[in-house]
Amino acid sequence: MSKAHIPLQIIGRRERIDLPDLGVSDVISKIDTGAFRTALHCESCKVVQKADGSEILETIFDLDGHGPKVFHFKKFSIKEVKSSFGQSETRYCIKTKLRIGGRDIRSEVTLTDRSGMKYQVLIGRKTLLKKFLVDVNQIFVLGKH
Repeated sequence: MSKAHIPLQIIGRRERIDLPDLGVSDVISKIDTGAFRTALHCESCKVVQKADGSEILETIFDLDGHGPKVFHFKKFSIKEVKSSFGQSETRYCIKTKLRIGGRDIRSEVTLTDRSGMKYQVLIGRKTLLKKFLVDVNQIFVLGKH
């Protein structure tokens, strides 16, 4: 069966997801079809120059409440993102694996300070496209891990 014929999985407006590449599981995420890209909370984010002249992106995450963890990404990009308030913001963007309902999805994820937001992860429609159908009347359709 080709990917085009795989039925869409129904999810709610909030779901628990895993971020296997970051060693984090069971993060409550907001499913937001109004957002284009997926966004992930990070405490800090900076480019570090290595001795060989290359650059890495150093980020600090505390997504599971077990204290901050430092990660380095050799591959990253910079994206211009428009917030829900209409303001443009420049963000670092990484590719990482998201596990939603047992399905592993490699996705572009922008990094931003979401400490003032209720959810540390926002899943945008670019990640959801051709994989999920969102039932906004429900939450945690996929159940608990």
